Amino acid sequence: MEGQLLPRLTANPVLTLEDLGLNRRAGLDQASRGLAERSEAQIVRWVQFPAGALFFTLVPGDPESGGVYVFDRKEGVFYWLNFDDQKWGGYNLADYEALERAYGLSRLAQRPRLLKRWCEQQKTA
Repeated sequence: MEGQLLPRLTANPVLTLEDLGLNRRAGLDQASRGLAERSEAQIVRWVQFPAGALFFTLVPGDPESGGVYVFDRKEGVFYWLNFDDQKWGGYNLADYEALERAYGLSRLAQRPRLLKRWCEQQKTA
């Protein structure tokens, strides 16, 4: 990805703690288990911060099935990150690591409220 124009990043709220049958006080362990179960995938990378967490999931046996999620701990919302790059089947671990470096995805997990505001602005644009 270095030296290339970066694909457009979009973020969509896709899942809440309530969707998972959890209350708003559920811990990150419970929330992550819920994400893994709902996505039928394993979390293979996890970076947590006081305000949020960044997850990379893979379906067992399919190394090209990865999804990237940011969890807003205060709001109890998972955001699915999509990159306008025609990788509709998902990402592999090397893709995830390149995307994390190129976009600084950990910063989004440190301040997930920015994703909420951004999604709201995209709806009105």
